[in-house]
Amino acid sequence: SLMEERNPLYTGQDAKRLKEDPVLIDAFAALEKAFLDQAVICERNDDDARYRCIVGVQVLRMINKHFDKLIFDGKSASKIAQAIANNKAGWEQG
Repeated sequence: SLMEERNPLYTGQDAKRLKEDPVLIDAFAALEKAFLDQAVICERNDDDARYRCIVGVQVLRMINKHFDKLIFDGKSASKIAQAIANNKAGWEQG
């Protein structure tokens, strides 16, 4: 897949840019609020609808956590590359 071929550093930079994008921030906040508002106003006996709303909130939060993981992996890749470039990781130059 495309994700496997990309450098984690670039993927992390892209994830950070997306996570900080004001349009996405507003969209995620509005969606989460809409899900929670809908869950509150569901019919008292409509547990399925309420459950779907809560799952929607969970999915939004999982996407945010995935962005965090991509950002963390990118920073880790950057530190490893820097250490190799500085020959601090015990890499011998051929």
